[in-house]
Formats: sequence, structure tokens, C-alpha cells
Amino acid sequence: MGRMRSLQNKYLRPFLTYTAIIMLCCSPVYFFIMRYIYQKYLDELVIVRCDEFVAKMVPILTIREADTWDQFDKNLQILTYSPTYKQDAMFGAYLYKSDVDRHHKFRILYREIKIQNKPYILMCRIPMMGNLEFFMIEGFQYILIFTILMVSLIFIQWFVSKKSWAPFYSSLRKIENYNLVHGDIPVFEQTDVMEFSRLNEILINLISKNQLIYKQQKEFIENASHELQTPLAVFQSSLDTVIHISNLDEKQLVILRSLYSTSSRLTRLSKNLLLLAKIDNNQFKEMQDVDFVDFLLCTYLSYFGDQAETQGIQKYQKIYNELTIRANKSLLESLVNNLMANAILHNISKGGAIIVEVKDKAFTISNTGEDKALDPDKIFKRFNRTTEEKKGNGLGLSIVHQICRFHRWELTYQFQKGMHSFIVTFR
Repeated sequence: MGRMRSLQNKYLRPFLTYTAIIMLCCSPVYFFIMRYIYQKYLDELVIVRCDEFVAKMVPILTIREADTWDQFDKNLQILTYSPTYKQDAMFGAYLYKSDVDRHHKFRILYREIKIQNKPYILMCRIPMMGNLEFFMIEGFQYILIFTILMVSLIFIQWFVSKKSWAPFYSSLRKIENYNLVHGDIPVFEQTDVMEFSRLNEILINLISKNQLIYKQQKEFIENASHELQTPLAVFQSSLDTVIHISNLDEKQLVILRSLYSTSSRLTRLSKNLLLLAKIDNNQFKEMQDVDFVDFLLCTYLSYFGDQAETQGIQKYQKIYNELTIRANKSLLESLVNNLMANAILHNISKGGAIIVEVKDKAFTISNTGEDKALDPDKIFKRFNRTTEEKKGNGLGLSIVHQICRFHRWELTYQFQKGMHSFIVTFR
């Protein structure tokens, strides 16, 4: 996938590219029009000069002065009369220009005049810029116009696009910050753009439907988990009674113990689902300041330390500083229990290790296990199990993840040097 660009920039680039291509393609037309305007301007100037000379000078000139007039003004010459001159019609021609010692293009007009009743030809002319000089001047002007136009278009497009797309980006930000768990439908900005208005309506309908489905799912899980508690308790109690009957043979005991283990697993599953439903419903409102190090040591040493040693797992603890956090204590206990249970359950049966570390504002539990990293996209999903050989319902890490989300803590997973590490960063 290529580099991502915003919709504004993606629209602006082709617009400016096509505009530049059109401007470049139009440059010959611009030069042709400007050349035509320049020529018309010179023609008008020649006619004006000729009219002024005829009106002001011809009535007062003498024949003697007429014969020497062209020595004073080379662009207004009085020539000997000849019918071959094309009169009162503008045309261009190359004539010799003595001051630059070369031929130069002129716009020329011939007109018959009479001085003391003698006919003459008045030649009015004006020099034109050469093609190269003209194209250089007009080229500079065109580049200047092109630059000003492109800069103006960039600014106008940016300003208009920013203003036009503002409702879209506002809706996008609200969708990015939207949390289905909180249950609040975003209030989108009112807009008179039909497409954005339709988009907001569709988003509101979609969010409303998802919230309804999510609420129904939570209620179902909560109700189902709650309703299962009583029959499972009765079933487990009945199994306890049957197991203690003395006249059962070995085969019957194996079957009953298997049923008892399954019922215990169902009970844990029901409790975990109920806990997740309560977390999703924000039912844990009570928050308090907790001395995390003291809390951790009591929880860890009282139960999980002995359990790890029983299975031949070495335990290490690294506590670098005191740490007080604000949390719901029952959820915090569930978080530590699930992380410790996970570290023991998925450890090496003999010669494994667990490292518990508190440093700065982070709590880390590391354990030996499979010699490969877990899938980060699946590890915190519900009912995800790395192997069927391990007992568990696949909800432990999902519960940890939900507890961290509830408290706005950061939960990360790392695999380094054969150790699987789960890091909770408190905020």
C-alpha cells in the first residue's frame, strides 16, 4: 500500500496538475492574441500620428521644408509622389534602420498629401519588437500570471476544501472517539451538504442498531450467566453427595470426577461471563486508592506462590518502587489473579519461571512457555486458547483486557528471550 494522503490533498493535486497542463496548452493562444493586440495598438498609433501630422503640419509646410523633412524624423517621411504606393492601408515590412545598422520590421502607412498644391506621399511608420524580444517579454508576463494564478488556486482550493470538508472531518473525529461500551450516540455537526447529511444519518442509524444489538447481547450473557449459577450449584452439590457414597466402584468414581470437573469449569465460565457483562455495563463504580505493592505481595504470596512451587516453577519478584493507584479493588484482584493463573497455566511444567516486576508505573508478569510469540491480534479475544491441552475457558486475558480498558490502563504483550510478558501501565 502506498503512502496515505488526505482526501483534500488527493483532490488538490490532480486539479492543479490539469490546470497547469491547460495553462501550458493555452500559452500559444495567449502569445497569438497578445501579438495581435500589440500589432493593433501600433497600427492605431501610426494612424493617430499620421492624422496629427496632416492636420497640424501639412498646412504650414513649404515645398522646400518638405524636401528636407525626413532628415528630422525618420518615422514621418515625405516622399515623392508615386501611384505605386499602397495608400491608407496598414502593412508590415522590413526596412533598414541606420542607428542599429540592420533591417527592422515596421508597421507602415502611406497617405497622399498636398503641400502648396503639389502632391506628395506621407510615410508614417513605427518599429515593432522582434519575435524573440516579444516572446521573452510576454513569456515573463505569462510565467508571472501563471505563478500568481497557481498560488491563488492552491490557497483558494485549500480554504474552500477545508471549509467544505469540515463537517466530514468533524464526523470522522467523533466516530474515532466513539466507544460502543459507553452507549452515547455522537451528535454530528449540522451541514447543508447533502452527501455529508446523508452520511451522518446513516452513521446514526448504524450506531443505534449496533448499540441495540450490543445491549441485547450483554443482557443475554448477563441473564444466561446469572440463571446458570443456581442449576450449576445444585448440580455440583448433587455430585458432591454422590461422590461421597462409599459403595461406588473405580469406574463410577472416574465418571463422577469428570462430571464434577466439567461442572466446575462451567461454573467458572458462567462467573467470568457475568464479570465481563458487569464490566461492560459499568457496574463497578466504587474506586479507591490502593497500595499496589502491598496488595500484590499479599495476593501473590498467599496463594499463587505456593501453587507455582508445587508445579516446579521458580518465582522471582522485582519491586523497585512503591506504587499507589486508583482502582476498583475487586477488579484489580481479578486482574492479578487472571495474569498469575495464566502465567502458571501456560508455563513449562518443570523448570519454568515466573517474574513479577513493579517499576515506575508499570506492572509486569513474565513467564516461560512456548518458544514462539503469541498472535497479538487474537491474544485478548474472548474464548481464544493457544492450545486445547491446557485447561481454561479462554476468558482470562479478555477479562484482563476489559479491566484495563475500564480503568484506562495500557495493556501490552511482549515476547523476548523465551519469556512471555504482559505489561500493565497505570495512568
